[in-house]
Amino acid sequence: MTTVTIVIQNAPYKENNKAWHALRFAGAALAEDLRVRVHLLDDGVQVGYRGQQVPEGAANLEALLAELIDCGLEVRACGMALDGCGIEESAMLPGIERGSMKALANWVKDSDHVMVF
Repeated sequence: MTTVTIVIQNAPYKENNKAWHALRFAGAALAEDLRVRVHLLDDGVQVGYRGQQVPEGAANLEALLAELIDCGLEVRACGMALDGCGIEESAMLPGIERGSMKALANWVKDSDHVMVF
């Protein structure tokens, strides 16, 4: 099975929509029966935060990520980034594990494709 690792470094609801596009791609890849893993890094850890304030007219990334996790998406959030953003692990969506650079390196080693958003 082809494995894709996606690294999201951008906070949700920014003008560049990188977090939104990353999750859209993750969903499309899951639909194509790819194994998909997402590593939340830097401000990207905010994508996995419960209770997000969704701007008017924007897609609800919290709901989308929760749905993708239910569909088999593996998600880790960088522990150092969580600490840096002041986010407790308990404030993250269920199914998101605390990750590390070593864990990310292992995913990259095991992946056929790596994408960074």
